[in-house]
Amino acid sequence: MEKLDEAIEAAYVAHIASLYKVLAQSMLAANGDREELVAAQVRFERGLQFAAEVRVCARTAAGLK
Repeated sequence: MEKLDEAIEAAYVAHIASLYKVLAQSMLAANGDREELVAAQVRFERGLQFAAEVRVCARTAAGLK
């Protein structure tokens, strides 16, 4: 079970890193447009919430706390 736990956590961390990269790219593409910057932040926040939900579901399905 330890390896399963480690795999789930590694996937979670990788997903967060991916979200961060997308946020950075979106902010760069926004080129100072306040509306686009706020939209990028909102998408990032939603992505974080979704990643946390998936993590909980994966841990539950794997019988982990």
